[in-house]
Amino acid sequence: MSALPYFRSLFAGLVALSAASAAASAQEITLRVGHDQPVGSMYDEGHKMFKKLVEERSNGRIRVNVFPAGQLGAEVAMLEGVRLGTLDMSSCSAANAATVIPELGLLSVSYLFNDRAHVARVINDPKFSEQIDAIVAGKSLGIKRIGYYTSGVRNIYSRKGSVAGPEDLTNVKIRVQNNPVEVTIWKAFGAIPTPMNFGEVYQALQSGVIDAAENGLAVIESNKHYEAAKYISQTEHQYGINPVFMNERKLNSLPADLKAIVLQAAIDASVHERMKDDEFVDAAVEGLKTKGAVLTKPDKAKFIALVAPIQDKVAGDIKAVQLLETIRSQKK
Repeated sequence: MSALPYFRSLFAGLVALSAASAAASAQEITLRVGHDQPVGSMYDEGHKMFKKLVEERSNGRIRVNVFPAGQLGAEVAMLEGVRLGTLDMSSCSAANAATVIPELGLLSVSYLFNDRAHVARVINDPKFSEQIDAIVAGKSLGIKRIGYYTSGVRNIYSRKGSVAGPEDLTNVKIRVQNNPVEVTIWKAFGAIPTPMNFGEVYQALQSGVIDAAENGLAVIESNKHYEAAKYISQTEHQYGINPVFMNERKLNSLPADLKAIVLQAAIDASVHERMKDDEFVDAAVEGLKTKGAVLTKPDKAKFIALVAPIQDKVAGDIKAVQLLETIRSQKK
C-alpha cells in the first residue's frame, strides 16, 4: 500500500489542528474588568458599554468579563490587582488612586470646580490628560490611564441631622476616602475624618461607628445609604473624576488592531458613563425625596472660605501646581 494517502491524511490533520489552534487563540483573549458600584450604576453602565464595544469591534476576538459591586475588592485593592495583572482594568476614584499616585490627591480638594461644565472642559483638555498621564508614567506602576469616569458631585449625608454650615460638623465623625488630602480638608471643616472602604460605610452608619459620610446623590441612592443616614446636605464640595486604569503589560500584549480597539472603546465608554452619570444624578434628587431622604442646601460660601487657602498649599505639598493651574484655566 502506498504511503502517499497516509501522509496526505496526516498533513490534512495537521492543517486542521493548526487552524483550530489559531481559531482558539483568537478567542482566548479575555479582559477582566471591575468596579465597586452596584449593577446598573454609572460605573456599571460604563463597563458594560466597554464590553459591548470591544466584543463587537473585535468580532469576538476579545471577551470582556465585568465584575461589579466590589466583587473583586475595594477600589484600592482592585487598583493593586491592575498593577499586578490579576485584574486587567478598573475604575478608581482619584482620591483612592492617590494612595499610589499622590498627585491625584489634588482632586480631593473641595471646590476646585465650578460646575459640571467646568469638569467637562477639564476632562476634554488635552493638557490635563498629558499631565495626568505623565504623572502616572513617572511612577512606573505598570498601569495606564485609558479613560475618565465621573460620579456626580459629592454631598454630606448624616444620620444626626442636616448640615447648614461648617459649624455643624464640629466633632462629627465623617467617613472619608483614604488619603491625607481628604483628612486635611475635613479637619479644616471641623469634622473628625475617618478613612474607611466604601463597602463598610452603610453598616458603620447604621451602627453609629460614624456619624456621616459624603458622596454623590446617585451613589447614595443606588447603595441605599439614605436608609442609614437620611439627612443629605447638598454641599456640592467635590466633583468625582475617576480615572480608568488598565494593566500596561496586558494592553501592550494585544495585537496592534486590538489594542486600538480597546483604547478607543475605553474613550467611547467613558463618554457614555459620564452621560449616564449626569442622568442618574438628576434623577436621584427626586428619587431620594420619595424614599424619605431630607435634602437641604447649606451655605456653600462658608465652606469655600475655609478651603480656598488650602488649595494652593495642597498643590505645592504634593507637587501638583501645574495640574491646579490647568484646572483653574478652564474656569469661566
